[in-house]
Amino acid sequence: MSETTLRILSAIVLTFVYVFMIFHSSWYYLEFYTFGVVMIYLGLKELYAFCKTEESKPFFGTGLLFSLLIFTVYYIQFLGLQFEVTPPGFVLEFSKILREGFHPIPFLLVALSITVWILQILKRPLDGALFSVGGTMLGPIYIAIPIGHFLLLLALPFGAYYIFLVSVITFMSDAGAYFGGRWFGKHPAGLKISPKKTWEGYVVGNLTAVIGAQVLNFTWEHFSGVKLPVGILETIILSFVISVISVMGDLAESAMKRDAKIKDSGSLIPGHGGILDLADALLFTVPAIYYYLVFKGFLGFPV
Repeated sequence: MSETTLRILSAIVLTFVYVFMIFHSSWYYLEFYTFGVVMIYLGLKELYAFCKTEESKPFFGTGLLFSLLIFTVYYIQFLGLQFEVTPPGFVLEFSKILREGFHPIPFLLVALSITVWILQILKRPLDGALFSVGGTMLGPIYIAIPIGHFLLLLALPFGAYYIFLVSVITFMSDAGAYFGGRWFGKHPAGLKISPKKTWEGYVVGNLTAVIGAQVLNFTWEHFSGVKLPVGILETIILSFVISVISVMGDLAESAMKRDAKIKDSGSLIPGHGGILDLADALLFTVPAIYYYLVFKGFLGFPV
């Protein structure tokens, strides 16, 4: 079976699971929490494998612990923001404190930094200290925080739609760039990180992202009968910008793999590679579209 066929079949299966999870919410959205925990665990294993050298090795257990604490904070905040279920009163109160009072994410990152340096000083030699500590710190920032923003995005009034919008833009951009490069690619983009990528691929990726978002909007409004708070022109501009950001996410992971001298982050997903190979762009695009919507709402526009 060819790599392209495997890539398509894997995408179909993953899309089915993705759609089912979003529209089938169990008790207090525990499937989202479980999904996030699994993604963080697998993503950290792949990321820390990038950072491992003869002289340095990230503290996996410490990075995982703080990543799960950070994600749990986002999950509790999410429970107080979403509209589908009503958690117990103490959960709602705790969620409000985490959102409006004590903000624990900066505290947890500072605590992680102090903890990792203590571990490095007490348990590891001086050689490789910078890479061990830096690699450990990168895990929660690169993986746990963006995955937490998936929940914050879902908590918005049109959260399910926005999850689909950012996913369609990201995946259509990636698919368009992949097939556009294979079919039409003639002019290399000249990027040392990914020398096989072409300008034609990137242009096709941008176009497919814009078209995919417009099709999603038409389909969503047609079957739901609800007017979306994102117009045609805004969708076009947003799709283009998010498509470019998704490329940056893909190239960022490619840079890490090249530095680690490996081709794929893993082999878990046939045709795609590892978890980070599949989700690298979303780690950039989900927070980007979330903060765009927050800023849009701050200016008084409907979100």
